[in-house]
Order: sequence, then structure tokens, then C-alpha cells
Amino acid sequence: MKTRFFDRFIPFIQPEFFYWVGISFFSTFFLLTGQAEEPKEPKRLFIGTYTGENGSQGIYTCQFDSIKGVFTKPELAAKCEHPSFLAIHPSRPLLYAVLEERSQSALYVFTYQKSTGKLTLLDEKEIPGRSSCHLCLCRTQDSDSDSEFPAESVVVANYTSGNIVSFPILADGKIGNLATNYQHTGSGVNSVRQKTPHPHAVYFDAESKTIAVPDLGIDRVLYYDIDTKTAKLTPKPIPKPTPKENQLSLVLPSGGGPRHLAVSKDKRFTYVNNELSSTVCVFEMGGRTLIQEISTLPEGVIVSNNSTAEIEISSSGRFLYVSNRGDDSIAVFSVEPQNGWISRIQNISSGGKHPRFFALDPTGCFLLSCNMETNNIEVLGVHPETGILTPTQSRINIFRPVCIVFAP
Repeated sequence: MKTRFFDRFIPFIQPEFFYWVGISFFSTFFLLTGQAEEPKEPKRLFIGTYTGENGSQGIYTCQFDSIKGVFTKPELAAKCEHPSFLAIHPSRPLLYAVLEERSQSALYVFTYQKSTGKLTLLDEKEIPGRSSCHLCLCRTQDSDSDSEFPAESVVVANYTSGNIVSFPILADGKIGNLATNYQHTGSGVNSVRQKTPHPHAVYFDAESKTIAVPDLGIDRVLYYDIDTKTAKLTPKPIPKPTPKENQLSLVLPSGGGPRHLAVSKDKRFTYVNNELSSTVCVFEMGGRTLIQEISTLPEGVIVSNNSTAEIEISSSGRFLYVSNRGDDSIAVFSVEPQNGWISRIQNISSGGKHPRFFALDPTGCFLLSCNMETNNIEVLGVHPETGILTPTQSRINIFRPVCIVFAP
């Protein structure tokens, strides 16, 4: 029996070959449809970590190739203590970081060299509060403004002390004086985790000039108006106050523990991941109505120590991703754009333990999972048509990674 020429090579072709061919094909298709950024060259990224003896020393940098899905070797960009969350300026070479697990929380701003990623400290401010865990940059350009620089400010969430603070950003990128220190109040039904308020994140919407704050301790997402010129925060009133509520908020199921959130492209729906109950809640924003609550774990699976961490929606708005710590997985949901409902379509290993954070790369073709307890960042391929994740065997080892941001 004659053997065809191609058949001779079939036994030597490994499964990874077909994976990379598929990724290359679908990445090209996805980019040609205009749904994601074109990877002209490897992207610079910065990695926040929890530091310690014989471990991480601060913020690290490397490059990520969005065609091949591989990293360059990480290098130390700046020494600092527990830079647990980072935010990068959209147009200037500035990186902002909160330093969390130390006696006094602090906000740092660095300049960076685009070619090397080397960070140079530009300014620092003490933060009134404990366990600063999240920050966002707020930026608007008023049509009647004579300034060449947009009005900018930075807002920080303090988990342990239960307050949020804001600072103006000056024209040179430095941090101005404290503008707002707003203390949350209340508690939840979980006697261990919800004795006091615990704001866990802050999100800025430029169109409405609003800050959204998920608070794990009181089962609420609270909203604030912000004046980006002064950085002053004001609790956002609701149209028709009730005897119990006078501030705009989303009310989560008792004991859920809201941690982070994502918003649909048309801003009609908000998706909140609950750390304590391992669920995602879907809100219709016109009436601030809870329309769905769904588990992040496979049906019938119970993981007693599970907690959710990060949530992100794809650039197409068709898929939602949530990380599970304990189950150590990424849950993938399809999104119904008309009614906002989501359906879980996959749970896949995060490639390590305790995926505290993940990020989709700028092309949307890869998901980078920060596995804190196994000291690695794992790369998962993203299928552009189905949203399904696939292991790539690409990773880097870095001590206790907890945040990733890509330089513009």
C-alpha cells in the first residue's frame, strides 16, 4: 500500500501545532473584523506584586507578543513595598500604584521609559486609610476649558479602613493635595468578613463623571459624582429617595460580598462578581434592577473555600470572564446583548493556584492569569468566535503576581 507524502509526517505533528495554527488564523480574522487592537509589535506591560524576603522586590516589567502569546523575561522596574494595584496613564508615560500591605498605605507615581520599562519615582503621597487595594484614573476634557491638559484625578479604595479617597493630578503628573476622604458605614450578615465596610474597587465612567464602588462589607455598589478638576467626590443622589436609601446604589444579595464589576458596551448592564458567594449578579441599570444571579462554579460542584476575584468583559461585549480562587479556574460566560443575561459555558484551570487577577491582552486573543500562590502568570488562548479558553503552555514565573497593566 502506498503512503502519501503528507501521511509520513502526521505522527510527528504535536497537538500544540494545531493550537498555534488555529490561534494564528483566528487572531488574524479577529483583528481584520476591527474588534480588537492590531498587535504592531510586542506590548510593554507592568506587573504588581506582593513583596517579601527572597521573593518579589516591587514592580516588574516585560513585553508580551500578542501574535505568539509569549513573554520576554521579566525585569525589576522599581523597588517598592507591596505594589498591589496599578493604573497606567492613557497618553503619557506615567504609572500610578497603591502600596497596600504596609504600616501606612501610599500612592506612588512613576515615569517610565517606553523602550526598557524602567520606572523612576516622580511623586508619592500618604493615603489616609489602611489596605489600599484598588485605584482608578479619572480624566475628562471639558469643551469650555482653555487648558491643553484634560482635568485629571485619582481615586483609591481602602479595604480595611472602609474609606475612599481622591486626589487631583497636577499638570506634571504629580499628585495634588487630598480632595475627598469619604467613610463608608454599615455591615453585612457575614460575621467574619462583613463586620465593617470594605470598599474593594473603584471604577470611573467618563460620560457620566461617576465613580462606582463595590463594597464587600455592606453588599452594595455605591456611586459618586466626581469633579475631575478638583477631584471632589459627592455621593450620587437617587431620583426618588426612600426612607432607607439616599445615595444611588446597587443592592446585592445578603452575604454576597461584591468585589469587582464590569459594564456592558452600551452601559445598560452591570456585572458584579461576589467574592463570598461565588456568583455573578447582573443588573439592568435603567431601574438598577437585579435580573440574574449565577454561580461561577460548574453545576453541582461545591468548593468550600472558593472566592471570586477578577471580572472582565471582552472588547466585543459577547463574553464575560471571572476568576475563582479555591477552584483555581476561570469561568467563561456568554452574554446575551439584548437582555444582558449570561450563561456559563466553561470552567478551565487558571494554570496555577489563587488567580487573584487576570487581564485580556489588547488584541483580546489571550487571557493572562496571575496565580498568586504558585508564583506564575499563565497564558490562555481566547477563541474569538466562542470565547472558549485554551491552555497554551506559555507562562512566566514571578513571585506573588497580583496585577497587570499594558502600556498604551
